[in-house]
Amino acid sequence: MRKTIVVLLLVTMVLMTACTIPAAPTAQPTTAPAVDSTPAAPSNEKVTLKAFQWALGNQQTDFNNLWFYQELEKKTNVHVEFEPVKEDDWDTKINLMFASNQYPDLIIRGGTVDIEEYGVTQKIIIPLDDYLEQYMPNYYPRLSMNSSNAAIPASDGKTYFIGNLTAQNVNHDGNHYINKTWLDNLGLEIPKTIDELTNVLKAFRDGDPNGNGDKTDEIPFTAADLIHQTQGIYTHFANFGVPLVRWQYVCIDDNQKVVFPGDLEGFRPALEWLNMCYKEKLLDPESITQDSNVWGTKMNAGQVGYTTYLRLINTALSKETAANYVSIIPPASEYGVKVPRILETAQFGAALTVANKHIPETLKWLDAQFETETMMSAVNGPIADGGPIDPCMKLNTEGKYEVVYIPENNGLYQYVPVTQGQFFAPGDYYFDIYQMPPHRVERYNSSKAYEAAGVLEKYSADYLRNLVKMNNEDSLEKTRLYNELDKFMQESITNFITSGVTDSSWKTFQDTAKAIGVEKYIALYQKAYNNYLANN
Repeated sequence: MRKTIVVLLLVTMVLMTACTIPAAPTAQPTTAPAVDSTPAAPSNEKVTLKAFQWALGNQQTDFNNLWFYQELEKKTNVHVEFEPVKEDDWDTKINLMFASNQYPDLIIRGGTVDIEEYGVTQKIIIPLDDYLEQYMPNYYPRLSMNSSNAAIPASDGKTYFIGNLTAQNVNHDGNHYINKTWLDNLGLEIPKTIDELTNVLKAFRDGDPNGNGDKTDEIPFTAADLIHQTQGIYTHFANFGVPLVRWQYVCIDDNQKVVFPGDLEGFRPALEWLNMCYKEKLLDPESITQDSNVWGTKMNAGQVGYTTYLRLINTALSKETAANYVSIIPPASEYGVKVPRILETAQFGAALTVANKHIPETLKWLDAQFETETMMSAVNGPIADGGPIDPCMKLNTEGKYEVVYIPENNGLYQYVPVTQGQFFAPGDYYFDIYQMPPHRVERYNSSKAYEAAGVLEKYSADYLRNLVKMNNEDSLEKTRLYNELDKFMQESITNFITSGVTDSSWKTFQDTAKAIGVEKYIALYQKAYNNYLANN
């Protein structure tokens, strides 16, 4: 009888539920509702959008009354209501916004946005691949320049954000420099091989190249600590075909296989050469531990023959010191040269959410900001007469935009968004439109020379550091292994340089690396890189 009553009650409850309108759920959905992928036709009526706007903490920018956006509204018929969020509050407030289920139409600039979570997984941020070519004719062609779009696709291969990029058109950090004054004083040529470099360093040690009669005050070769990306000892492994960087102990070989630098053929010879330089007093013994300030003091004292650095102009070097040095292609060993290649890739610029009912108009509004003169004005201030202040830029005789006036006290932020707006300028595009300052031109010319010489690694390890995506479990394991490897590698390389390399110590190095888990470390990166290649 009890079973019969229970069954009748359950049937009654089901029938009542079927005949009633369900109440709204109290819990927030874990994923956003699906959005129609077919773009609506652009409207001729004025469109109003709500924007979640990243803002600098040290500037007061009135986005809703900014001259730049008022002018943009006249051109596009799009009105934007900005909700500024200071950079210190960004991470907290953007996550609260996503949790609230009350989304703006678009998110603009600045701080980090978890594309994997809110785009790929929750589908709150919408993919833009089907819209870009049609609605963003200024922005879309630049994506293919200088591999600038490499960081944009998510783990599913889709594009969830508009990029932001101010490129310098550079491809490497640690540039090799030699004291040309010393070479000339000793009647020597610029070295092109490791053997020639070794002979030059010995001449710097023994030949009194500064001509003061004291053969003990010259430092043939110095560095600023072990791992520094522009001045450290790690930069000199490139001369032996080993692109070694402190960010991660992996690189990509010419066959797109992820490898451990310690397994490369030139790794041990590089250590043996550095140890020889250390024992023969060619390498400054303080190189492993000294910081950039101490390094700079020695450079400006006229003591150094050979080193690596970022550039010569607008640096810690005095003009007198810089005048003694010339950029050189890294002298090559029998293992070739592989300088770590850096990628200038896009950061987050803007994204649209599922709340946006005006996708074409929004993308056109964004794209209007990428028109060259408008974009340059957004960062540098008005260009033509008739703006709110005197023109800040001009077109010079070469047809390039050149800064002529900078308002005092960060006054630009009263008129234009500066770094808080949209900007996308890959190197090949930017150098054609903008009169670069001398220090940028110097780095650009060095990069051209390195590329022409073929001394850069073919596939940048930046793909592994910045572009590949790992799931949470793999990422945590990768980080744990890296922390152990980093400590081990720094200690091992220091010991090899100062104490030398024997067959016994080399075997211990290989066995210890394996015990730490270097094979698992490489496998995690290879898995992620394979997925990246498949999706891109």
